[in-house]
Amino acid sequence: MKMQFPDPPMVRALCSLLVISHHFQTVNAAEGFKVIGPDGPVVTVLGGDAELPCRLSPPLSAEHMQVRWYRSRFDSHVHLYENGMDQNKGQIPEYRGRTELIKSHISNGSVSLRIHSVELRDEGSYNCFFWSDPYYEEATLELKVAALGTAPVISITDHQDRGIRAVCESTGWYPEPEVTWRQEDGQSLTSLSETETQKHNGLFNVKTSLLMRTNKYSKISCHIRNIILSEQRETVIPISDAFFRRVSRWVVSLSIILGSGLTFCGLLVSLVLYHSRKEHKEKESLSAELEWRRCCSYAVDVTLDPETAHPELLLTDDGKTVKYGGTGENLWFNPLRFDSYLCVLGREGFTWGRHYWEVEVGDGRRWQLGVCRDSVRRKGWITQSPEEGYWAMGLWWGGGYRALTSPRTKLPLRERPQIVGIFLDYEAGKVSFYDAENKSHLFTFSDTFSDPLTGPLRPYFCTLSKPLRIRPVPGWE
Repeated sequence: MKMQFPDPPMVRALCSLLVISHHFQTVNAAEGFKVIGPDGPVVTVLGGDAELPCRLSPPLSAEHMQVRWYRSRFDSHVHLYENGMDQNKGQIPEYRGRTELIKSHISNGSVSLRIHSVELRDEGSYNCFFWSDPYYEEATLELKVAALGTAPVISITDHQDRGIRAVCESTGWYPEPEVTWRQEDGQSLTSLSETETQKHNGLFNVKTSLLMRTNKYSKISCHIRNIILSEQRETVIPISDAFFRRVSRWVVSLSIILGSGLTFCGLLVSLVLYHSRKEHKEKESLSAELEWRRCCSYAVDVTLDPETAHPELLLTDDGKTVKYGGTGENLWFNPLRFDSYLCVLGREGFTWGRHYWEVEVGDGRRWQLGVCRDSVRRKGWITQSPEEGYWAMGLWWGGGYRALTSPRTKLPLRERPQIVGIFLDYEAGKVSFYDAENKSHLFTFSDTFSDPLTGPLRPYFCTLSKPLRIRPVPGWE
């Protein structure tokens, strides 16, 4: 078979085009070039990846140029590309393994420096330098690092000067954030507040307090804003008239004593004790409610894992309800399943952070709820205790409510919880339980979960009577 070649005129035309194209690029390079960076600072979130863009004008190929990124010293580079390769020798130690030159458009003179796992010390100026002998140019770029802190937590600390003081706290901000207090209609209350910030490991912790001497505020909110990201976190709480009624109750009671001529010490002492106890109970109740509301802000979506369910348990298709009544057919030999206890785990595994979910127990007479290690033994006899990787509470027939400590802790609850809230604070090593209907605290485990042996913690459910249903955490304003 004879091969077909282009005729000589066509070959000459193609060669001419290539020569002209190469000559055009060479001429532009010989005439010099400019290096152009972004119009403003590059903003990235702490711990994320940053991309610093840089390009040549006019667009020339930089494949055979030197592209150097450096900060204050030219000879100590953040990243160096030369001879068509990335060069690691001489790189600043803290950037080793954390930088990458994005070269997908290098043929047009456009490159980006990607910095992985950005730290606070990465913030500042960077120089993007191009060199094609004998010409060189550079541009300066600015990298800004930002961090969103934790959701604000509001507490009522004391009752003073015929008013109440609300304290709002949040941690982990960068740079120093903007703090505002607002009433329900959005009007600022910041002029009535005092704010202090402290630095810890380079991040800002915020504590701001608001003194209110009037009960005209039905709700107040604390807003903390990152001015670089233009993002904020906020928390809203209702203000109970009970705080302000304390002052008036004392005034009314004292007036009754004086007006009646009753000056007996016994009556006065009884009155003082009565109001002190009443005030203490009200403060405890409100403190518990505020704590529960704080937990609600960490609500997560929890679903049941059918692979872990005891064969005699039935799960609904949406993974939200479990009840006794399964046949267990062909399911006993799954190594992930509980085989002696009627238990099931949640799909979610938590290795950090705060998480809250609620379970409707209704009038069930025997159940357990909490968290456990993903690695707990699920076959045969199980000892449910923190030492064995279980942090849970439950109700036993005739045995009352108990926390599964070692030994068990009896919980003298006045009301039967219908909905139980579970709050996990992984870093603090706490697992807390709440009556989600009356917003009261039931019990808290304190432990250490940062040990690598702990591993993921998973929601834990057991029932021997009525169904358990994971319910959405109701929103509140």
